[in-house]
Amino acid sequence: MKTKHLFLTGSICLFTGLLSACGGGSGSNNSNVDLASSTQQTQVVAGPSLRGTAATGLAIADANLSVKCRGASGSTKTAADGTFSISMAAGSTLPCVLETSNPANARKLHAIAINAGVINLTPLTEMLSTRLMLADMKTVFANPDFDAINKTVTSATIKTAQIDVSAVLSGLLDTSSLSDFYSTPLKAAPSSAPGTGDTQDKILDTLNLTLASNLYEPLLNMLSKTTPAMMVFGRQGCIVRGADGQTLSCSGPGLWETAGRIDIFPAAMILEPGSKQMLSAKIDYLQNVNYLRQPVAWQVVEADGGSISSNGEYVAPLKPGIYHVRAQREDFPTLSATAMVIVNNTSPGFIPTLSVEHHIVNVMPGGSIALKADMNYPPNIMYIRQPVSWSIVEADAGEISLLGNYIAPAKSGTYHVKVQRDDFPSIYVVVDILVNYPPD
Repeated sequence: MKTKHLFLTGSICLFTGLLSACGGGSGSNNSNVDLASSTQQTQVVAGPSLRGTAATGLAIADANLSVKCRGASGSTKTAADGTFSISMAAGSTLPCVLETSNPANARKLHAIAINAGVINLTPLTEMLSTRLMLADMKTVFANPDFDAINKTVTSATIKTAQIDVSAVLSGLLDTSSLSDFYSTPLKAAPSSAPGTGDTQDKILDTLNLTLASNLYEPLLNMLSKTTPAMMVFGRQGCIVRGADGQTLSCSGPGLWETAGRIDIFPAAMILEPGSKQMLSAKIDYLQNVNYLRQPVAWQVVEADGGSISSNGEYVAPLKPGIYHVRAQREDFPTLSATAMVIVNNTSPGFIPTLSVEHHIVNVMPGGSIALKADMNYPPNIMYIRQPVSWSIVEADAGEISLLGNYIAPAKSGTYHVKVQRDDFPSIYVVVDILVNYPPD
């Protein structure tokens, strides 16, 4: 009986020892801490969640959308309204690069996400991404260098790049209502209801209408290769002035030789208060350049002189007076032309106008040039000759005939010739005469 008791006691001790070996006594606290620490170390943080809209004006529906983040890749499809949502695999981190393809033209669109949440894919995000990376985004997406992307793409650089893109597109469309091309919420119109999109959707519609399809790739190519300073686009191509002041073409290398001109039509007019008048600028275009828009900026000189749109539509003020509208070349900022606007309550039934063939002309000392004026005529009135008078402003600025044939003085300089309507003497235009020998 005593022996059995000793055996039972030993069994209890052995069992107690096993408990102790598994974490009993004072050692049990340390083992619990180690276990918790091990659990924390193996816990994996969820990857970024991204959502947005893919659109080119109309929503890009049922399109494959791929995402590459640091540590993981993923894919999804866009819905009928172009929206998408994707949560990346656990352990992946920002930044992420997104790509989709428009089934309508197989054109790829990209975006770069540095924050979780809203990220759109549109032609504007493609331009912005290209400008940020200074590279073809198809190449960037194929093999993303996340260290380079993380260093290059920041909130500050996104703002700077968006300013560059907006400047390039000025004259084609106004993007000022979009605070961020990437993350401004976008409601795209589906193909079944093309007019139901929001403001951003309508901006994309305008971009599609005004940007010729054959100029889209040259535009991206220019954005990927140009260093900042000044970018100027025209209706038929682009001009880029680099940080070093060198002028480059997005359609091919080289410089151009041109005198550069700009003229406004009409150059003088009488308008009723609050009325509208379309003005146009005539310029000489540089060779080998495909302009996206005419490189001309419009401005009303007087603060109370009315308003003018980017395409030259002038709205007269309500207050009578004499005002001026200036058209300035963006590729040659020193060149501008000014139109005179007379706002009068007693304006005749028709709008008398006056223009010249060139506001600025070059003549060699002693040389001659035939100046020409263009004007409109009141209805049902016949004129024997064009009712304009030519005169020279400076006393020593040469000679001019009744028909506008100008003979330059022997001395180099800048002179002025005035042409004035005889039937409406308040309307006149001044021509700048640059008398000089041509460069060697």
